[in-house]
Amino acid sequence: MEGKTAAVILAAGKGVRMKSSRNKLLHKILGKEIIRFPVEACQGIGAEPLVVVAGPHNINAFRSIFPKGINFALQQKPLGTAHALWQAEKYLQGFQGDVLVLVGDSPYISVEILSRLLEFHRETSSDLSLISSVFDQPPPYGRVIKDEDGRVMRVVEEINASEEELKIREVNSSYYAFRWETISPLLHRIEQNPKKGEYYLTDIVEIAYKNGLKTSALRIDNPLLTKGINTRKDLAEASEYFNRKNIESLMDAGVSFVSPSSVVVEFNVHVGRDTVIYPFTYLGQGTHIGKKCNIGPFAFLKKVKIEDGWEISFVKMVGEND
Repeated sequence: MEGKTAAVILAAGKGVRMKSSRNKLLHKILGKEIIRFPVEACQGIGAEPLVVVAGPHNINAFRSIFPKGINFALQQKPLGTAHALWQAEKYLQGFQGDVLVLVGDSPYISVEILSRLLEFHRETSSDLSLISSVFDQPPPYGRVIKDEDGRVMRVVEEINASEEELKIREVNSSYYAFRWETISPLLHRIEQNPKKGEYYLTDIVEIAYKNGLKTSALRIDNPLLTKGINTRKDLAEASEYFNRKNIESLMDAGVSFVSPSSVVVEFNVHVGRDTVIYPFTYLGQGTHIGKKCNIGPFAFLKKVKIEDGWEISFVKMVGEND
C-alpha cells in the first residue's frame, strides 16, 4: 500500500443498550477491552496520526489504557458521528492522504480488513470508500443505496428509511476510507438530522456523490465481521468467535484439546507444544503453560506460569493484581 494513512476512531457513545454502569467500550472480550480492537488494528497498519474521539464519561479511562502514541479529541456533547469527526479535525490539519474512520465498538476489525479497504480504495481511485455486507436479516444499520453503475449514492439510516429501502439487505459497516483532500472540505455541509437532532456521518456519502466524487463500497462476504457490539448478546457472540480463533491458533501450534467447546482461552495466553487441555478449563490472560503438560479438567488459571510437564486439575490459580 502506498500513500499516507491516518485514522480516527469514534468512541464517544455511551452504549446505553448494554444496560451497564460501565462504558460499553470498556467491557472486555476474553480479557481485552473492546476499544483495544480497533486501536490495535489501526496501529498495525501504521496509521499516523491516530485519533480517538471520546466523551467526558470515558476519555480518562481511555487515556489510562493508552498512555502514549494516541491523540484524544473530546466530544463534549453527543451530537452524532459527523460532529464527533469534526472534533478530530485539529489533528488532521494539513494532512494529505487517506483517513480511515471507524467506530469504537468494532472488535472484528483487523489489520487484514483495513488493508483490504485501503487497497480497494486506492486501486479504484475512490474519494470515499466504505465497507458493506449483506445480511439475511439486517441489523439496524444504514442501508446502502447504489446507482445503476454500482456507485454508492447514499446511505439511509434505518430511522429514516422508507419501507422499500428497509428491504435492502446490504448495510453500511461504519468503516470508511476518505481521500482527505477531497472529502474534508465537504464535512461541514452535513446538516442536523431533524428526527434525532444529530449530525450523521453517513450523510457525507450523498454529499460526495452529488459533488461528482467517486463513492465505492467494498463488500465483505462474512457479515459478522462488520457487526458492532451493542448488547450483551453481541458481547457473548464476539467472545465465542474469538475463543474459537484462540483455540484454533493453539491447536496449530501443537496443543491438544479434548473438548474445545468446554474450554475458554483469553488473549495473551501461551501454551507449549504437546500440552493437553482437558474439559472445563479456563485460561486467563497472562498465563504461560510449558510443554507436555496436562491441564484440567476443572482448572482456572490466570497470570500464572506452569512449568514443563506439570499435571494439574480441580484448581484455581490466580497471579498477582487479580
